[in-house]
Parts: sequence; C-alpha cells; structure tokens
Amino acid sequence: MSIYISVVSHGHDALINDLGCIRTLSKNFNVVLKSNKSGDDFTHLNESQNFHWLNRDYNLGFGHNNNINYLYCVNHLGMKDDDIFIVFNPDVSMSIDDFERLSLSMNNDKVEFACINLFKDENYTIYDNSVRQFPVFSQFIKSFLGFKNEAVLDKDVIKEKVNVDWAAGSFLAFSAKRYRELNGFDEKYFMYCEDIDICYRSNKQGYPLLYYPDIKALHYAKHQNRKLFSKHLYWHISSVFRFLLTKESLTKPSSILSNNG
Repeated sequence: MSIYISVVSHGHDALINDLGCIRTLSKNFNVVLKSNKSGDDFTHLNESQNFHWLNRDYNLGFGHNNNINYLYCVNHLGMKDDDIFIVFNPDVSMSIDDFERLSLSMNNDKVEFACINLFKDENYTIYDNSVRQFPVFSQFIKSFLGFKNEAVLDKDVIKEKVNVDWAAGSFLAFSAKRYRELNGFDEKYFMYCEDIDICYRSNKQGYPLLYYPDIKALHYAKHQNRKLFSKHLYWHISSVFRFLLTKESLTKPSSILSNNG
C-alpha cells in the first residue's frame, strides 16, 4: 500500500517552500502538486524524483484540480486501487511518521475513507473545527451571522476513532478505489462544500468517514470567505445552496473521472 499526496497551489509557492513539509514528504511518498495560477516557483522541489509538478490548466476549482492529480497518479505513477490518495492543503504540516501511522491504521481497520485531527497551533492545544455533522440550512445562516456553528463536533470529547459525517477538505484520505467509485469531487462546486458533498455521497454509499483523533497535523488556516461582497463569500453561499438543494440526489457528479474509466 503506497501513499500519494495531492496538493493544489493557488500561488502558495512561498508558503509551501517556507514550511518545508512537502519537501520532507516527497522523500518517502509521491507528491503531485497542481498549480492553479501562473507564477509558482517549485524549482528546488522539482529536483525530487517523487515530486510531480503540474503547472498548467489554471483557474480551475478545488475539486477539479484534485481530480486532475488523481488521474495523474493513476495514469503516470501507477497508483493502484488499494493505495491511499490523500487530499492535502498547502497550509497543512504533518510528519512522515503520522502519514505512515494513518496508512497502517487504515489498512488494519480496512477503512477506505478517513480523516485526522487538525490543530491550529504548534503545541497541538487549539483544535481546528474540521469534523462536523452534515449541515442544515439554519446552521449555515447562524454561522454566517457569527453565531456558534452547531454542526461542529467537540473534539475534546472524542478520544477514540469514530465515524463522523464530514471533515474539511484540508485533509481527506481515500483508498484510490473509493475515490474512483465516487468519481472524485463534483466539479460543479468551484470552491467550498465539495468536501461536504463527497463525504455525503460516500456515506450514502455505505462508506462513512472514519476520524482518527490520535493522528495529528497542524493547519495554518486562512479563511477568506467572510469578506462582504468578496468572491469567496459568493462561492461559499452558492456552494451552500447547491449542496442543500441537491444532497438527496444520488446522480453521478460532474467529474473528469467519469470520462476516464
């Protein structure tokens, strides 16, 4: 069982190079990084034989970019069904040991879809609210208005591995087979809620998301959807309505994977 890591950069080259996490991970695992805008510089990273830089086809959505990375892993790197395909944000830092523990845990538990415990600080004391219940409309409204998001799960009381509804796309681990059977992310979502959608569809198919609280990573999150009249706010609101209006449908999502076997 091999690990393949999918990263999408929206001009995050300085952050990625400064963190050094991708450089470290590429010593042990195949890392496919897709640039979504011109100007990225990964010259030094590109020296690693396990680092694969796709510097083309800009201005695509989050899900579309990860689907491209998935197909590259299959068609060019030989990723097999029982390998692990991990969606990994450029602002996440995680050790090789924790990646290997996750792989071993998924294999031992025969799990095809998993997430881990993300934190906001280097001391691992401040939780990232990354695991949640499937939302309803009223929860979205309260969240936008600044009230407590009732869909957020309290990580402090979760001590053992447990199935959860969904987790943020900052880190999602799939068996390659599970990702293929889902046809990857639905590309009709440009940004936001595609993570909810893919978790919802997998749950409906009988493969819930397993949360491992003991496997940790650091997430340097920067949320951009709160600015009034910003394009990020527009994308977030439109994605929310798309998910709420279509979540009961089990139709095949819009995805380039659908046209590639």
